[in-house]
Amino acid sequence: MTQLSALSTLDLWERAQDQTEVRRALVLAEAGGPPAGPAELERLPLGRRDARLLELYRALGCSALEATASCPSCSETVEFEADAVALLESASRGAAPAQVERHGFTVVWRLPDSLDLEAAEAGGDVESAERALLERCVLSATGPGGPVEPGDLPSEVREAVAGAMAEADPLAEVLVDVSCPACGAGFVADLSVAAFVWAELRATADRVVREVDVLARAYGWTEPEVLALGEWRRAAYLALAQEPGA
Repeated sequence: MTQLSALSTLDLWERAQDQTEVRRALVLAEAGGPPAGPAELERLPLGRRDARLLELYRALGCSALEATASCPSCSETVEFEADAVALLESASRGAAPAQVERHGFTVVWRLPDSLDLEAAEAGGDVESAERALLERCVLSATGPGGPVEPGDLPSEVREAVAGAMAEADPLAEVLVDVSCPACGAGFVADLSVAAFVWAELRATADRVVREVDVLARAYGWTEPEVLALGEWRRAAYLALAQEPGA
């Protein structure tokens, strides 16, 4: 994917601005890969959707996802990063989905998608969200006594299903091992690809808007005229406009 132009960045930022988190991720995913219709994007497994977001992140000129997390032992803010290319490579190594057999139970399932996530978030709490995902993504479940409702599966079986989903779609939940430099404690940080890419796009769009403002004031150019300049030429004019006495 080629680098995103300044105009395309502003257009995408404007379209995603007032969306819910799930809908915003879908808007960004649309721009992060080959053309796909709304229904196709909605039904993409979450990790494959987020792979498109990582491609968009790279098109913004970025490679490392630099984030922070609070250490659970001492509350120190810890910086960590994940490499976008490495994450994309991990996604390609996902295991083939297969039914789960555990403790006499057999569960046939499918990977969660954005519609499932949207329904789960409507539950209001973590327990309700997990139950909603399970009920939507378990296609059939049988136990020693016959058919079983997804919500009635033993916790060990539900955990096995969640583990199988994670193995089949590694990017659906990005977990990074982190070591706290203050107290030495190790912990796992959860990195939201969708939230991270949106933050980067928003920061890039804000920078471009400020550049347009400076150059419009300095030279009387319109927004299309400023955005028509290449990245290097825009930076050169910006440096001139910001020189002392300019």
